[in-house]
Amino acid sequence: MGLQRKQNNLRKAQARFDKVSRRSKQFQIDFRREQNNRGNYHTRAYIVRGEKQFHGNNRGLIHKAVNAKYRIKGDVPSVTRTINAWKPKSKKGKVFKGAAKVTNFAVHDVTQTAVDTALAAETVGLKGADVAQREVRNKLKQKYTREAVDDYHRGVFFVKRTAVDAVKGTHCHLKQKKQQKLEKAKYKLQKAEYKVFKVDSYKPKLSASKADIKSAKAFYKSRKVRDRGNPYRRAMNKRRKQAYLQSKRELKFEQKQLKTDKKFKKKELRNQRKIKRDASAGLLVLKPVSYSAKRMRASAWQKAVNEDQDNDFVHAVDSAKRRIAEPMVDKVKKPQRLQREQKKRDRLKDSESKSKNRLNRQENRLNEKHDKYKQKKKKRRPKNKQTKKSVSDAIRTAFKFVKNVYEKEVKKFFATLAVPVIIILLVFAFIIMIFSSIASSSGFTLGTYAAQDYDLSEAEKYYTKLAYEMNEKIRKVGDSSNWKDGLAELDEDTSGMSDTPDNWYWGRSSKYDWDPVYDFDCYKLWSFLCAYYYDFDADDNGDIKYWEFDSDTEDLIEDLFDAEYNFVSWYDNKSRWEELDPYNYWGGGNASSGTYYRAEQDAYIYDGQPYKYRFKPIAYTSEIGQYRDSDGYICITDNYRVLDPNNDYALTGFYVRDHRYYAGDSEPFYYIDNSTGTFFFKHGSERHDRSFWGWDGIDAWFLVSPTDTHIWNDSISDTCMYAYYEKYYWKTECALYYNVEQKKTFDKAIEDILKAESHSTERWQYYNLLVGNEDGNTLYGNHQTLYNLLPEPSIRDYSLKREFGYEMTGWNESSEGLYQGIKVYADSGTKLKMPFSGKITDVATDDNKITVRKDDVQYWYDGNGGTKRDTEVTIANAVLINDYEEGDSIKEGKEFAKTTAGNVNFHIYIDTDGYGWDYIDPRLVLY
Repeated sequence: MGLQRKQNNLRKAQARFDKVSRRSKQFQIDFRREQNNRGNYHTRAYIVRGEKQFHGNNRGLIHKAVNAKYRIKGDVPSVTRTINAWKPKSKKGKVFKGAAKVTNFAVHDVTQTAVDTALAAETVGLKGADVAQREVRNKLKQKYTREAVDDYHRGVFFVKRTAVDAVKGTHCHLKQKKQQKLEKAKYKLQKAEYKVFKVDSYKPKLSASKADIKSAKAFYKSRKVRDRGNPYRRAMNKRRKQAYLQSKRELKFEQKQLKTDKKFKKKELRNQRKIKRDASAGLLVLKPVSYSAKRMRASAWQKAVNEDQDNDFVHAVDSAKRRIAEPMVDKVKKPQRLQREQKKRDRLKDSESKSKNRLNRQENRLNEKHDKYKQKKKKRRPKNKQTKKSVSDAIRTAFKFVKNVYEKEVKKFFATLAVPVIIILLVFAFIIMIFSSIASSSGFTLGTYAAQDYDLSEAEKYYTKLAYEMNEKIRKVGDSSNWKDGLAELDEDTSGMSDTPDNWYWGRSSKYDWDPVYDFDCYKLWSFLCAYYYDFDADDNGDIKYWEFDSDTEDLIEDLFDAEYNFVSWYDNKSRWEELDPYNYWGGGNASSGTYYRAEQDAYIYDGQPYKYRFKPIAYTSEIGQYRDSDGYICITDNYRVLDPNNDYALTGFYVRDHRYYAGDSEPFYYIDNSTGTFFFKHGSERHDRSFWGWDGIDAWFLVSPTDTHIWNDSISDTCMYAYYEKYYWKTECALYYNVEQKKTFDKAIEDILKAESHSTERWQYYNLLVGNEDGNTLYGNHQTLYNLLPEPSIRDYSLKREFGYEMTGWNESSEGLYQGIKVYADSGTKLKMPFSGKITDVATDDNKITVRKDDVQYWYDGNGGTKRDTEVTIANAVLINDYEEGDSIKEGKEFAKTTAGNVNFHIYIDTDGYGWDYIDPRLVLY
């Protein structure tokens, strides 16, 4: 309902704007790109009547000529766009395109510089003419006033001037009224469009995009299978992750487009509101009174000045009034404000156009990479990337630098003659710098990490991940319900660990007399990898090839980790069987009482099995029933001890009764007549002799035969009977000792690996150079590009509450998993400085989070001449100061925020060479 109402308001505003704009039309040229009958596109020009554009008073011939461009609309032909659209394939064509771009750049910028110079000169001339004209008018008025002999002449002069003011003012008022209606209608239209955009497009699409990211992440996690030993599953996991990340990048880009569109619409609406306000003409009926009052004030003041010709103070005030006060008042009046706001509207249009072009380029790159992950894997960055620059690259870099200087500085001061000299000097300086660096193989070049921030950060994450995963398994060992799973995951043999320990002993104990140690250092890891991958067999020209984080690097880090740490455990089990006193009985007594349990009449002897006999009970209790095998049988040894078939036929504390001797606590069932050797039992007063020892020829005296069962109980004739008792119970006395053994220190493990490689001496020296052991603990491997946000000279002057990567506070201590930033201890209220000249793009006041961004930050150490990357820095536990707000641009090093807690958190997010956004360790790039 609300959307329908806003759409209805938009239609009304559009109808009103169309009605008003018809009254303010002018002839314009409209360029349209159309398709002919043969399918080719051509641009044609049409003369149309369009909305009139107001751009100040257009005083001056050059200003009017330049502002005539606002009469040109549509797909205007562009030489620059035409040249950029060329796609030459031959070498000559590419050379011609390059020459054309250089020529176009020179002609376009020189012409624009000349136009800017002419406009500035004309503005100075017009301002000078205004001052001179004001002085001439003032002298004429003074002359006429002095020559006027009476009040009649002064009255006539006053009436004539008032009449002239009224005519001119009325004409100006009508023109301004016409413009006011147009600007008011335009403001209402923009306001209605903005409201519909927020409700119909911005909020739904933004919410849908966030929901899509969440569902894509959930789908990825649901399909992920953890099995590092299966290369096929690892490859499928990687493919699914690539698809998820690409989908996430595209959805994030959609959000960025929506936010950018909203930002410009909001700025344009705010600017149009000011234009509407300052375009107000007021009431025409009040104009004569205003003209008369102004004229009377001016006449009275002039009369006072003329009557006291010798008063120097009055003349000084009059001069200041005419030369200083009146021009300053004119600047803040509505016409001047309106002119400035109209110029700002034009600048906003240009800025929006540039932003859309930049977004279109980013969108094209995303579209190109949409299905790229499905193709055969390519190297993310060329292997032969070098930290040094060739001469041609240096010249190209110098040319770009000169171009920037030319556009930003030379144009500003119109010093076009200085360009050739600057080019020659800079190119010469670049060539000298490169040759001197190559010749000396400087420590500056060698002492820089030969890798990108992304690879260094990924290596750090992988090492901490290994430690984190091992620590999680160790913590599982201390859990009474999962301890055996934890040991199995740590490759411990748990086959003989049948009993749950009564006590767990972690760390230093009587068995392991040491404290567990974790001594990881990210700076040493980065230096180790750079030294390990350095190619000492390459030509001696000072070049350093970049290494990349891949599966080989993962294997190397795993070897390093395994060389340092080893999990150890000792399962001390002194558990044993102990005899009960008294025993626990089930069954027994007189058979006629029914306390025996029934079983099938067949019993079997098994040779070569863990058990000797097996029988199948018909009736049983839970105590004996838990030891039935899959066929429902009870298995016993030759001395009738019950076995547990569910635990490799282990002994239990239960026995089946042997009825050859006693059955029951007091009365024996079977007897032996020693004089005759006859085996018999009594039922009441009757004696029943048995001529065999056993069960139908099988030694199974634990069962009462069906015949005897029938004698004892007429109702049970086809089944056997049995009884059992519990003789032993299992007394547990078990302990588990476990610890992490540090086989080597981190430094020693690194040293052993490096010295086992070729060029071991050079490689070890290179490592020490990078890590800073060669020069008073000063780190050479720094990539610092961004200004340190904190007051101290370096980020390393602060201690960290949490480091980049997977958290490891210590072995067998709880941690929170992956954290892709750093938490720095800093007092609450510490002032923070901008890391670069950028913009505040997001402020979350509820979470005390601030995000600053700069596009195309040049990372000097990366690539030939540096790599420009879009960079975002997110700061948590901080608020803005000095009335800064979202959208403000701030210079590098300027204080803009302060901390709100005892620690401040930094995340740095960069677009790695157009391959998507990645978090990096902030310590790599901050001073």
